[in-house]
Amino acid sequence: MRTAPLVLAFLGEGREGALALAARRISELTHWETDAGDACVLWCLAIRHAVLSGEADLGVGIEGLPESRRDLWAERIRVAEASQPRDFGSNGWVVEALQGAWSAIVAATTLQDALERAVRGGRDTDTVAAIAGGLAGALYGASGVPSEWRAVVHGWPGLTASDLDALTLAALAA
Repeated sequence: MRTAPLVLAFLGEGREGALALAARRISELTHWETDAGDACVLWCLAIRHAVLSGEADLGVGIEGLPESRRDLWAERIRVAEASQPRDFGSNGWVVEALQGAWSAIVAATTLQDALERAVRGGRDTDTVAAIAGGLAGALYGASGVPSEWRAVVHGWPGLTASDLDALTLAALAA
């Protein structure tokens, strides 16, 4: 589920359908399973919603799924909201990775809390934390990143967090 950055291209009014299509197509480049495409659609639409509203709501993406799969995903979301990341023992599978990430975010009060919960769930922690980070980052924004974390963020070649911020702003303005 490496589609989180895609959201930035679809923040405009009425772009939800185009975002859902793009997320699914990018997912299909490496993951043929319908669950993977559905998860990317749900997560991207939730990230978009968080950026635009400041609210975390995974359910906003349900309408972006094929009608035949909406009830299944509504139940999966409900299970995640009633669980902890550690409850998803097969979190290398896209569905349980998404559920683990969502359960971490639902219980968290800060970006750091969400990521720590995701990692403490165990097993495929880098995947679950990366997924959670996309939505938690959208929800809490750059100011939600602890200053000690920002101090060590860097990019290639030798870019600082401030340099990366400037590049992001320049890309968004283009």
